[in-house]
Amino acid sequence: MRIDIAQKLTEPEDRRAVWSHADAPEIFDELHLKGDLVAEVLVSPEGPGKCLVTGTLSGVQTLTCSRTLDLFDRPFTTEIVAEVERLPIAKQELDEDDADVFAYKIPQGQDFVDVSECIRQLVLLQEPVAPVKNPDEDFIFVSNNPPDEGSDGAAKPMDPRWEKLKALKSKMENRS
Repeated sequence: MRIDIAQKLTEPEDRRAVWSHADAPEIFDELHLKGDLVAEVLVSPEGPGKCLVTGTLSGVQTLTCSRTLDLFDRPFTTEIVAEVERLPIAKQELDEDDADVFAYKIPQGQDFVDVSECIRQLVLLQEPVAPVKNPDEDFIFVSNNPPDEGSDGAAKPMDPRWEKLKALKSKMENRS
């Protein structure tokens, strides 16, 4: 997952990078990305051998709803900021001293920066802790299982996840 950077950058340049599953299957699978991942960035010179890459990263993730356990597609857009510096080194390095900005050091002759780790971290950070398929709708649980009786004698539905937990508990108890 690379962004091209000209050797002699004198004026800011717009860049658009589009990556698909074939470009980085391990990252796409890990992050549950669907379709293409698109970076729209501005590469600005910051002095001799230095530039700043700023813009947005957008794509679609397939997540599991924490309410219903259904899979759903969640589009996202997040900001990307990376400093790139050309140095007399043998291979690209990621400086992780600053938590807010990704700082890359690349060899002087290299005309791109590999932002795979930056992208992986940005997608993970924007993902909600408890993703919800329809966050604006009230959640009503509907069960196919026979209802349990509540303390007031009224029937209440049973979440199917409890059955799996009960089976696991029973299995653990029988192991001893």
